[in-house]
Amino acid sequence: MLAPIFRCLLASLTVAIFLSGTHAYAAPPPSQEAPEPKSLMDGAFAAHVWNMKPKAKETTSALHARARTEIRKLMANGDPDQLKKNAEHWRLLTYLHDYPWKKLPTRWQAWYLQEMPNPRLTDEQSSSALTKLEKTPIYKMEPKEVDLYLGNLCKTQPSLRERVVHIARKNLGQPYDMYLLGEFPYEIHDDQPLFDLTHGDCVVFSEHTYAMALSCNWTAFFANLQKLRYKNGEIGLVTRNHFTEADWIVNNRWLLTDMTTKLDATTVTHYREKIDRSSFFAKFGVGQGIPVQTLEDEYIPAEAIASVAGKLKDGDFVNIVRGVGDGGVWVGHVGLIAHGKDGEVHFIHSTSPKSVEVPLLKYVNDNIKKNVERRRKGNAEFKGMKFLTLNEDLLKSGQTPASSH
Repeated sequence: MLAPIFRCLLASLTVAIFLSGTHAYAAPPPSQEAPEPKSLMDGAFAAHVWNMKPKAKETTSALHARARTEIRKLMANGDPDQLKKNAEHWRLLTYLHDYPWKKLPTRWQAWYLQEMPNPRLTDEQSSSALTKLEKTPIYKMEPKEVDLYLGNLCKTQPSLRERVVHIARKNLGQPYDMYLLGEFPYEIHDDQPLFDLTHGDCVVFSEHTYAMALSCNWTAFFANLQKLRYKNGEIGLVTRNHFTEADWIVNNRWLLTDMTTKLDATTVTHYREKIDRSSFFAKFGVGQGIPVQTLEDEYIPAEAIASVAGKLKDGDFVNIVRGVGDGGVWVGHVGLIAHGKDGEVHFIHSTSPKSVEVPLLKYVNDNIKKNVERRRKGNAEFKGMKFLTLNEDLLKSGQTPASSH
């Protein structure tokens, strides 16, 4: 059986590692390593923010001194885990929330942005965080940072196609790794988590890009990602879209329309493929009894791709068709369409060792040349491409219903 969809080679399923990226604005939580400026120990301001009341016979001056002592104690606690486990964490955040932002030392700004929930950030604080995120690739962001970045992107780039390309380019250089995503903790058959920002393969890269482009916050992104990865968004090994041509394309018709036969290519090749899901699931002991499917499909052969390149649009989905000799063919790699500054059609995809952007026709011609050696070794050859485009109703709205949740 030929390897399923979400594999950038011939392989089997998608799996992931939930690893945290490098905080764009993260800094080691401030500690006693450097004395804090006296201006930061504003007892009167702290007493007001915390709504502190004087004790019996306590003077205002003494109240402010007590508040300063508490600030000093809170800021001397440099262990973030300890801060998160008790009320001191929130008490310090409350004080820093109202403190004049520009007067706050950089290291405390970084810690605050890392710890304070995004909905509580002031406009000035959000702007400060976004300024730093503009220089940070997505694969080095934390979920909290992605949430903030997507919210701003929805406001500044209303075009869905532009957001797809923007996010794909924002993730160029992401390290490549296969077998990234699973269903944990929903299921334990494939016990990798449900997303990974730090690494990608061809499918994971494309799915994360589309899901982020469709979303204005982290919650919507995660919901859209599962809607893309699973039939009807129902998380499970058996319902995952393993085969690109038989599962992913079919179950994501809400997002994309197959344009392969509508681009007036000089040549279109018809092919037949057997999809044996039972054999694929056998090693897990699930999904048995599913009948073998015979898939009838088309692709544009390599030598005809130049005839349709000018009709491709930003954000289009590319399926790379591969095959061995004169035997069967299958979709073995995927990526996205973008345009360079000169209007040249580009291909953005995740491949070893990292995600890259290359001219589409250069990719095609390079792979045609490589086919000679592949054929000699009996390896899978580059046969051609399928193209899918974003649906018009989504382009008009710019997002899915989940994007504003």
